[in-house]
Amino acid sequence: MPGELNFFPLYRHRLDPDGTVLELDTLWPLFHFERRNDGGSDFRIRPFYRRIEEGERNDGATPITEHQFLWPLGRVRSGGPPTSAQLSRIFPLWWYQSRINDKNQLETDWFVTPLLWGGSSEDGSEDYLMVLPFYGDAPGWLSYDRFQTILFPLYVHLEYKGDKSYYFPWLLAGYGHNDEGRHWHRVLPFYSVDIDEDQFERYTALWPFVHWGVENLDTDDPVHQTFLFPLYGTQESTSGKSNAWTVLWPFFQKTEIEDEWLRLDLAWPIFRYLSDSNEDDPIHQWWIWPLVSRTVTKDQRAWSFLWPLIWLSQYDDPQGQQNQTWILPFYWRIHRDRNDGTEDDFIKIWPLLHHQSDHDGSGNWSALSPWPWRASNAYGVEEMYGWIWSLAKGRWTPDDSSVQIGGHLFSKRERHGRRQMSVPFLFNYEDHAQGEGGTFRLFQFIPIPVGGGQ
Repeated sequence: MPGELNFFPLYRHRLDPDGTVLELDTLWPLFHFERRNDGGSDFRIRPFYRRIEEGERNDGATPITEHQFLWPLGRVRSGGPPTSAQLSRIFPLWWYQSRINDKNQLETDWFVTPLLWGGSSEDGSEDYLMVLPFYGDAPGWLSYDRFQTILFPLYVHLEYKGDKSYYFPWLLAGYGHNDEGRHWHRVLPFYSVDIDEDQFERYTALWPFVHWGVENLDTDDPVHQTFLFPLYGTQESTSGKSNAWTVLWPFFQKTEIEDEWLRLDLAWPIFRYLSDSNEDDPIHQWWIWPLVSRTVTKDQRAWSFLWPLIWLSQYDDPQGQQNQTWILPFYWRIHRDRNDGTEDDFIKIWPLLHHQSDHDGSGNWSALSPWPWRASNAYGVEEMYGWIWSLAKGRWTPDDSSVQIGGHLFSKRERHGRRQMSVPFLFNYEDHAQGEGGTFRLFQFIPIPVGGGQ
């Protein structure tokens, strides 16, 4: 069989010189197979199913295998280093993940519909079960050290950084304490009391309307505050170094710490001025919404105009400097100058096209390009659904590049210096060994030697 054969959309294949299948399409776009550059494979029954098999790994770990069903709803992933997560999901009915945690122990988490959750770890410290709304007991859940509930929200017990809280029902009535002098209780909307002997005293009556208290009790300059929501509120330290007021919150506010911090809101969100001179994380910001805004931090310089349409920003990160330009929804560019002298660049003119080039010499382009996200938010979308909208597309690595137009009305690939191309039914072409020319096949089968010594 010729190394390049194209009867698109009925059948098409592309072979390596040794006969290994590189690409195969049958009844396009339904069945597709391709050999990955790492020696693995990618098989699709679009748009229902996809199987990705990684080639042999250099680290000795089991190659990763992934199955995708009606992407992104279903996914099963296994293999990789021992510390990598093994997962499966059929959203919203099922989700399961197992991984090696920071204690080098196996840990699993799962749910069956959003109402039934569970998990376990080898030492038992992460064992939990949630049968909502009837019962729940989970460590490390929703950022809490422990979350317990019976007949949610009638009874909830929370633990967070030493604080223990009990609610009857959740948020409205309860009490709590820790071992460092904090205790609180509330019956909303009637009243609440929250006292930390070394930090603060906070009180409310007829919540959320009346608030008063004192902060920073562990310093020589406590801050006293009162607030009649939403009409008027004040804060002022004993020395007068810091003060704040609000009228018709959140529309008019001012907060000031002498020589350190200033925030002023007038007719929020129309105008804001913010200046924080903290040496570790300074920020200077102002805006006249929605016309213009400016933000400067230690690592970022940004402008926006006609919010949310136009954004210009520059970031300093450990890998280099990143510049972003967004004119939504029609244009955006994300460019990074890396510290090693290489570049990453992504340009999109929505929905017409995108072009991406990465520092490792790989990249891709597509026209059309209507999917509005990139990177991890675009994972698997082009492979499963791109046939619906792609009029033409290309991709490349340092030793492999390909272009296809109209599905496979024209298809071309150069791999390890060998070129193959075809137009369905009309012709195909493939190079021979370097310097020996190639073969042009009229109507896919009639061979015509080209170049080399012919």
